[in-house]
Amino acid sequence: MKRHRTWVEVSERALTNNIETLRSLLEDEARFCAVVKANAYGHGLTEVASIAARAGVDAFAVDSIDDALLLREIYPGALILTLGFTLSDRFREALSANIHLTISDQEEIEQAQSVGRELARTFPLHLKVETGTMRQGASLPDLADMALQLSRCDRVSLEGVSTHFANIEDSENPEFAAHQFSLYEQALAIFAEHQINPPWRHTACSAAIILYPQTHQTLVRAGISMYGIWSSELVENTVRRLNLGCDLQPVLTWKSRIGQIKTVPMGTPIGYGLTEVMKRSGRLAVVPVGYWDGYDRQLSSKGEVLVKGIRCKVMGRVCMNMMMVDVSQVPQLQKEDEVILLGTDGRHRVTAENHAQLTQTIPYEVLTRIHPSIPRVIV
Repeated sequence: MKRHRTWVEVSERALTNNIETLRSLLEDEARFCAVVKANAYGHGLTEVASIAARAGVDAFAVDSIDDALLLREIYPGALILTLGFTLSDRFREALSANIHLTISDQEEIEQAQSVGRELARTFPLHLKVETGTMRQGASLPDLADMALQLSRCDRVSLEGVSTHFANIEDSENPEFAAHQFSLYEQALAIFAEHQINPPWRHTACSAAIILYPQTHQTLVRAGISMYGIWSSELVENTVRRLNLGCDLQPVLTWKSRIGQIKTVPMGTPIGYGLTEVMKRSGRLAVVPVGYWDGYDRQLSSKGEVLVKGIRCKVMGRVCMNMMMVDVSQVPQLQKEDEVILLGTDGRHRVTAENHAQLTQTIPYEVLTRIHPSIPRVIV
């Protein structure tokens, strides 16, 4: 029975392969944290987490406390870390569920201490250090005071210290990443002076996992690479050049169905604004996917989909909930036949990288903008 008109398929085989591949690169001390923020990079939070759990990952990282609490219901014993900002009013929920929070200032330490005393429990915190992204994180000059504050807290435990690289995907020039890592090591030394030695030390994102084992520490945060996407073309080229044996397989296939087939004469204008006309007589298929679903409007008159293994061009403007594609070359086409928006069919592929190039963005955005309401199906 056909249940969905538009859906995302998540390959358990590909995701498990990627986890095993990345884990094989780790230094002995490092443990594997699956980053499942942004609805698991568009792949589906609970679906990806279930596969990752079966693959034996050591921890999950999310952006928000709400996602952390959802995972806690499913995985009562897992290490779950929020990477993003958490409102102080949610600290009590976090501690009650044993969620590790990322913090970046003294006020958050004070709040955690207060909640810890209230609940008579020790609050697990990860301090993020600002080393060069100029976003979330504590500055190095503030760390001595924060270390002193932490040493005086009886209901707070600094379980982790982290940072995030700003430019590590530029594998041709690792100078700034090396500078950041040096600052991070200085931060660890400051805490060590106060006899604070957190068990979880984590800096490595996807590119660092693959190319810079010295950054692995005791925990790595596997994001885009876990989903079979290279964090940059430079990283992929470096892996190929050095023959590092890192085989990443795309996990996601985005599918829809043909809702209507029309025979259209040459010269017929198509869609809003009459921006395109049929250059020859042929057939159009109406597909029930649009920019609300996450199919970028910039793909109007440029994007391609796969139907029965044949590339079919998007015609005219992508609408809110539907679009039109030229299916003139597809034989024996029927209503409700599958359309591949992202994925492989025969010898042809349409990738997140393809969409990113056409829309002048990055694959991360292409994947995470697939609407969360679209069903994710494990295959």
